Amino acid sequence: MKSTSTKVLAFASALAIGAALSGTAQAQVESVTAQLITSSAITSTYVSDLDFGEYLIQFTAGDTPVLTLTNDGSVAVNQTGSVANGSQVVQITAPATEGVVNVQIPAPGLLDVTASNFVDFADGGLALDDVSYRTATQNGALITAGVATGAQTVTVLAGSTDEAVTMGGNINVTATPADATHSATFDVTFTYP
Repeated sequence: MKSTSTKVLAFASALAIGAALSGTAQAQVESVTAQLITSSAITSTYVSDLDFGEYLIQFTAGDTPVLTLTNDGSVAVNQTGSVANGSQVVQITAPATEGVVNVQIPAPGLLDVTASNFVDFADGGLALDDVSYRTATQNGALITAGVATGAQTVTVLAGSTDEAVTMGGNINVTATPADATHSATFDVTFTYP
């Protein structure tokens, strides 16, 4: 019997030591954070202005001359409208650039482009009545009849790559302008739809 009680006592002691060790063990805790960075960044870069060139303009009442700058990369101005009463619109220096703004986003996608803060020519005989735009896949109007047209679509074909937005437009002539450099301005804004 003695050996049996020694075995029972040894087993009980082992259980007591095991319970004591598990109760007093120290734990180490490490915090793990899940992190995600998002970026819908839009980057736009001014490239060039709408340069219509230099002209001799002599206006005669009843005529409706219009200077139209292309937006297709050909950088040309055409004179349209009537000059039947004797108005003269003579190009002295050819245009140097169409208007260009590059836009870039991290991945292919759609953007809205809008014109705002439109300030027409100060000379009452000139009006930037229309501004058109063209991209690789779209074209439309940013300003029509002297009013911004609202959001238009730009498809950015490749992420982290410049998408060119090329602009041209029409200048209506309604009087003989002074000999000077005449400027009209507007902002081009890109946003997600």
